[in-house]
Amino acid sequence: MDYLKAESIQLASPSIRIDSALFGTSAKVSLNLAEVGATLHYTLDGSLVDENSTQYIDPIEVTETGILKVRAYHPEFSKSDEQYVTFRQLKNDISMADVALLTDPHSSYPGRGSRTLIDGRKGGLNFRNGDYWLGFQDGVVVINLAVGKDLEYDKIVLSVLQDQDSWIFSPSSVEVSSNGNSIGSIKLEESSKAGKKQLQYIEIPITSKNNQQLTITIYPLKGIPDWHPGKGTLPWTFVDEIMVE
Repeated sequence: MDYLKAESIQLASPSIRIDSALFGTSAKVSLNLAEVGATLHYTLDGSLVDENSTQYIDPIEVTETGILKVRAYHPEFSKSDEQYVTFRQLKNDISMADVALLTDPHSSYPGRGSRTLIDGRKGGLNFRNGDYWLGFQDGVVVINLAVGKDLEYDKIVLSVLQDQDSWIFSPSSVEVSSNGNSIGSIKLEESSKAGKKQLQYIEIPITSKNNQQLTITIYPLKGIPDWHPGKGTLPWTFVDEIMVE
């Protein structure tokens, strides 16, 4: 009788736990894999992990925006798939800003109202868990943001969810304007293509650095693409945070 060789058995992927994916000063990341003899190796700059990457011993303190990637290794088994988590430092505290939704979220996903967008609380991949996400399915989403203090910043960052199995797609484009004048925009060419379930940060460079009154307009796809079971219907747009950097 033939038996599988040990090295043909792949290790399970490590788990990643972060106390706050959005943070002011620092956040703590813990990694775990319940497999005797396995070691975990990671990088913090988004580069690929190999056995020469830093070995995980104790929880990791992160103090700036980055991507942690981790993989498990064992002398008798095949390495695990690579796992990753994105974490982001909040460069400016806008938690006291005035924010208004000119488009109402769906009653099933109201979050905590407009304050959801500036409370520094990051939603997870399970959008049904908690009140972190605002969900929209009525076309264009318009948000007014009055920063209320003289901040200089180069970009607006929008935190969104892509979960195409749940008919949630990334926007097709985002525009930022101030006093009726466009100061930045971005087109997302990949939003209509098949993609994995993921948390995304959309960065919109702006041309004027100290606007206190902003309007952020999020344009969804006009319809779910033909390759998807929901083709032709309106996709969902999920947003949980706005940042100025």
